[in-house]
Amino acid sequence: MIRTLALTAALALAGTAAAQDPHAGHHPQAPAATPQSGITTVPTNGAMTQGSPERFSATFPHAMILKTLTLTAEGQAPTVVTAPAAPAAATVSVALPPLAPGTYTAAWAAEGPDGHKMSGSVSFMVH
Repeated sequence: MIRTLALTAALALAGTAAAQDPHAGHHPQAPAATPQSGITTVPTNGAMTQGSPERFSATFPHAMILKTLTLTAEGQAPTVVTAPAAPAAATVSVALPPLAPGTYTAAWAAEGPDGHKMSGSVSFMVH
């Protein structure tokens, strides 16, 4: 009985700690642009743009630094977009090169000032 109570208490404390952890759920495989993750991007996942978007931006629930952005489109070589050095911010952004019509995936990685990392990807279509 004591072991059962101790295990139940430990599980309850672990659940409370995860709920209070502002970084809970932030791991490299976390999906981007979903309501559950609290991350929004422009272009949004599934967007159909009229012309090439000028910028890619991501808004996080807390300050982050954009580290990498790679654009891929079917039949084209991946394009690595250099993220300029910038202080951590809730919204990070980078200028995009002109994009030809097509369907693109933007894979990004960001890091918080405390060293935690997040990454994800969104797909969008340029008309």
